[in-house]
Amino acid sequence: MSVAGTNAAVQLPNLTFQTTVEDTPSAHVLASQSEPTATEAFIAKNPDIPLPPDLAADGSYLTNTVTATLHGTVAGVRAHFEENPVTNFTVPTESIPAIEDITYLAGAWPEPGALRRVDLANGYSVHEQVVVNTESRFVYQIWNITAPAGRAINHIKGEFNFDQQGDDVKITWDYNIKPRAFFVRPAINTFLKEDFAPFMQAGMTGTVNAYAPR
Repeated sequence: MSVAGTNAAVQLPNLTFQTTVEDTPSAHVLASQSEPTATEAFIAKNPDIPLPPDLAADGSYLTNTVTATLHGTVAGVRAHFEENPVTNFTVPTESIPAIEDITYLAGAWPEPGALRRVDLANGYSVHEQVVVNTESRFVYQIWNITAPAGRAINHIKGEFNFDQQGDDVKITWDYNIKPRAFFVRPAINTFLKEDFAPFMQAGMTGTVNAYAPR
């Protein structure tokens, strides 16, 4: 589930600046307090891959959010999203290439600390690791973006939250981009609003429409 699918239940995306301080350090920060993660161990043997940057305070990110509400339990809805990931329903564009291949490099995906490389149809690639994976929350980090956009993007933090609300579950998907410099924020902001927001909405809508309560 990551970079990463009734219309009535899906709210329109909204572009926001987050203000809550992030309380989840990146996997290699956690690893420094105990054993190395699978990502750290793999990168130690493959130094051509940079370590993932530390996750930042939320105010440092530019964020797009899409939400949906489904009838059921967190366990059932989460299982549906695992079996029908939003990436099954996203539509590639000129600025958002299709996924060409995925290579699992370390750890047992989607366990925390697992690492994979995602190769894109335009010839570029990114690295992706799982930061958090619980029944109600899934957080992943994308970095080492080899496309030209990588010169402007430090890293990306994606997050899915599944919140039980009575007989329904609210799903929230946040896509957070950490710019490398302040002056690139307007361009990234425009990309999120004009390109990535409808891309995310298509993915969320597709997954929601494929849902059958269990």
